[in-house]
Amino acid sequence: MIENIQNYWKKIQRAKRIKRFKKKIPPYLQKDFEVELNYKLWTTKGARFAASHRNETLHRLSGQSVGYISAYLIIIGLVNVYDLKFWMFSLSDSQVNFASMAFSVMVLLFSQLESAENFILKSDRYHNCALDISELYNQLRYTKTYQNNNPNKASILQKISDDYDKVLKRNENHKPIDYKKMQMFKPEYFELTFFDRWSIRIEYYWRVHFKYHLFMYGPILIFLGVNLYMILTSSKK
Repeated sequence: MIENIQNYWKKIQRAKRIKRFKKKIPPYLQKDFEVELNYKLWTTKGARFAASHRNETLHRLSGQSVGYISAYLIIIGLVNVYDLKFWMFSLSDSQVNFASMAFSVMVLLFSQLESAENFILKSDRYHNCALDISELYNQLRYTKTYQNNNPNKASILQKISDDYDKVLKRNENHKPIDYKKMQMFKPEYFELTFFDRWSIRIEYYWRVHFKYHLFMYGPILIFLGVNLYMILTSSKK
């Protein structure tokens, strides 16, 4: 009697483990080859378009950052010429010269590093890759819709899969954030919660926008912060 209960309990536990294991497997892998290929083409196409847009944004922000830093450099250089005071504090000649040299080195280094990234070229490559995958995706959808009873359907699907692998080999892989960004366009399909969506937005801002916004608006915020601090400290005296 006890042995039968133990065997029954083991069967229940085994069934639960199998059920948990199935849940860990992505849904598209639980179906046939055609569905799996359709999912791969669709998600990769979207991720590559997202990668293209990300690199285009990086290129635009990079140019804006260089412009902002160059403007700060020119403004600092005019302090000595017009004997200006920065609101609550003034800078000596040595401080102005040091700040001017520091911004000059920063502009030079930042420009070289950003040019080496070649964002616009990456954006173009990701875009072309997405178009190639989109063409394969359309072929697959056409085959699925109009050639479902075609005896050569298996060979057609295999050719589409081989062409897809060739496209992947020719191109650089996208970043994980690009796949997450693609999921934002279909949050219901990917079952993204409110927290998931905001987590992706914050991560995307951190990886794409934050550094450039720091360069563009950081000096202004520091300037305002120092002046505010001096106003508060002077009022307490």
